[in-house]
Amino acid sequence: MSDAPVHLPSNILRSSPVPATPEPKRRPTFTLARRTDNECILFDERAAESWIIYPPRSAYEFLATRRRSPRTTIVEHHPWSTALPQQDHPLDAREGCLVHGLECPAQLPITVATQFGYDPFS
Repeated sequence: MSDAPVHLPSNILRSSPVPATPEPKRRPTFTLARRTDNECILFDERAAESWIIYPPRSAYEFLATRRRSPRTTIVEHHPWSTALPQQDHPLDAREGCLVHGLECPAQLPITVATQFGYDPFS
């Protein structure tokens, strides 16, 4: 055994881990995969994910339990990996996302859908 002092790396001594350098954000590239009265599906192939927009007029029965009101648009973020869960973003045209507010990641897919001529709020 040595009497020399022990030198520990700084990451061991920190109370919280050093944050990793975030990757630069890229702007999603959406492809219109499907467009009906019931849904608008946008693919972002580089991110390996889909954004499925179900407007209030959508007649799918399974949406009844996911809507907070008859005016709610559901935007489903669906990663293509089974390891990542899908996430619903319930949106109201006047209030934005009822979970994330106006800073919701679903705002960009909604904007792109309207640029494709789709009305996500009727």
